[in-house]
Amino acid sequence: MSLSESQEPKAYKPAMNKARNRLARTEVEDIINQTDISFENNHFIIPGLNQEYYVEYPSGEVSNSQQDIPVAIGMKIVILHFLTRGNNWSPTNKLVSYKELPNGNVYEDAFQREAVQPIIDSFSYNLTQLQKVAQKLGASFINKGDLGFKINALPTVPVTYILWSGDDELTGGANILFDSSVITKLHTEDLAFLGEYITSLLLKFKE
Repeated sequence: MSLSESQEPKAYKPAMNKARNRLARTEVEDIINQTDISFENNHFIIPGLNQEYYVEYPSGEVSNSQQDIPVAIGMKIVILHFLTRGNNWSPTNKLVSYKELPNGNVYEDAFQREAVQPIIDSFSYNLTQLQKVAQKLGASFINKGDLGFKINALPTVPVTYILWSGDDELTGGANILFDSSVITKLHTEDLAFLGEYITSLLLKFKE
């Protein structure tokens, strides 16, 4: 099941229940040892997207520090998956495309349509504006393309955007890449959601 935000909330219920049940069955110490995530007052504290997410244990209820931006249901599921499947292994700095991920070819067309193309349409002729809004998500800029940056979606889970500017003669382009280590931390569908979600936030901050 895709975690696209276009789905009705009821479509998330089985995935959410499964993720919460798995969290409740997992010992706090095991999660801390595996992920290095902090745990205080019955809450895990997970940094990501330039804010903090809080996961109550054992209920799996998720909240965040930026209350003006409610946590998307899909993001809640991804965070729960990270707590029970993720690790603290450092990124390899080897970038891979979505279609290079396990079974990534299955959702590649949708990923390009929902995550990549909106960035091209909205920002390829105004990279300065994208640079500005990316900073709101804590972006660190890299020397790739005409504009490149990494956003830490979750601890040790950077998402890399690379853009090429368009002009009167050439259409702009973009790519969204992941660190190769991410396959040990999250499901491929989780990464599809992260790409779509981060893109949606960048578009929101543009407004």
